[in-house]
This record gives sequence, C-alpha cells and structure tokens, in this order.
Amino acid sequence: MTSPTQQPPAATHSRRATGYLFLGLLASLMPMPFNLVALVPLGAAIYESVRLMRELHSDRAPRGLRIWAGVGLALTMALLISIVVPYLLYATTRDYNDCLAGANTQIAEQVCEQRFG
Repeated sequence: MTSPTQQPPAATHSRRATGYLFLGLLASLMPMPFNLVALVPLGAAIYESVRLMRELHSDRAPRGLRIWAGVGLALTMALLISIVVPYLLYATTRDYNDCLAGANTQIAEQVCEQRFG
C-alpha cells in the first residue's frame, strides 16, 4: 500500500482560498441582509490568500504564480467591498428596493429611479 503524497503548503492554501472565495460568491447572491453571511468565507479566503502569497514568496515561486495569487486576493477584496458598500447606504437602498417592489408599471419604476437614482 502506498502512502499519500504530501502537498506543498502553497497548494493547500491555494485550494482553500479558492474554495472559500467560491463559497463567498455563492453566499453573496442572497438578498440583503442575508448576504452578510458571505463575510465569513470571504474573510477566510483573504486569510488563506495572504498565507499563499507568503508561501510563494518564501519558496521563490515564479512571478506569474505570485501575480495570479494577487489577482485572486484582489477579486476577493472586490467581492467583499461590493457586499459591504450597500450596507453603508442601507436605509436608502432599502427604501429604493421597497419602492421597486411596489412598482407595478414602468411609470412607477421611473418614479422610483427619479426619486432615488
């Protein structure tokens, strides 16, 4: 019987960061305020991405790998920011969504756009 091969730490961190990012993306698709759940896996993805970049730097990995790790970290941060920003304007966003939910005609939707847009 053969023993399983040990993965390098960078591969483990990369796999975890990708999984957490995907889980955060799925959680971010939920409506407000339930999409706040996405902050947990996105925080874990940021943590794993930073650990990945440290491992790649200490292993003197090729520049291309380090750049792609940075792109992954940037995507994670962009998704995190896109979730947090609507909560900074939550009252206005909630009122706008309520207005659109009650708009049954195109004219009513335009009124909501003029009032909140």
